[in-house]
Amino acid sequence: MKTFQQTFVRTFSALVLVACLGFMPSILHAQIGTVITVAGNVLDEVTRNPTTVNVVFSDEAGNRVVSSRSNSKDGSYLVTGLKPGKKYKVRIEQPEFFQAEYEIQLPNTSKYTEISRDFLVKPLVKGTRIPARVSPFEAKKSKLRVGAGEILDDFKRTLVINPNVNIEIQCYPDNDADRADNAKLTQDRGNALREYFEKAGVSGKRISVKAAENVDSINPPPIRKAAKGKRYVGSTYFVVTKF
Repeated sequence: MKTFQQTFVRTFSALVLVACLGFMPSILHAQIGTVITVAGNVLDEVTRNPTTVNVVFSDEAGNRVVSSRSNSKDGSYLVTGLKPGKKYKVRIEQPEFFQAEYEIQLPNTSKYTEISRDFLVKPLVKGTRIPARVSPFEAKKSKLRVGAGEILDDFKRTLVINPNVNIEIQCYPDNDADRADNAKLTQDRGNALREYFEKAGVSGKRISVKAAENVDSINPPPIRKAAKGKRYVGSTYFVVTKF
């Protein structure tokens, strides 16, 4: 009886192994034949208008894989034929905009998948003012706030990727109380930002600073009292001066 049980177990195990080995090629074949599509929209970061750029996908070795040109009407683009489980570098190319690079890690799947990814591009036009989306400072302070790196990281990469672009940092004060104090505060804020970019490898010669004595007329302090815990902080702009 014991011999029969042992024989049965060995036979059953062998059948399971054969079944698994037979099933694995099917899985591998499915993954090899599977493609992933990435689609989305490209918008001007300043105006939020749709724009036309080349969206280029390259593999980890830097080889160009596929590209698409976004539609001028809605900024839409679509690329397909990408492999699951792979990491791709996406490069945005267009003379009127800063070059930009991103990475996309695709899911490891055996089914056809569509992924949505939108991009904001910065206009490369002399005099263009690109606002910091969130202030990197606290009210009445010139030292970069905690977490400022996350706010500035995108523009830092932009300066590194576009080494021929020079900018002017424009900081505005939080109120109109004292013009002399405001000039010093905004100069110190601009210097703090320049130092941050220099530490990231951006030459300080590419960056100038402009102080301000009065609040930003485009984004002034609110007339009504702000909600509890919220305080107005003067605007920060990165202005293209040369490219």
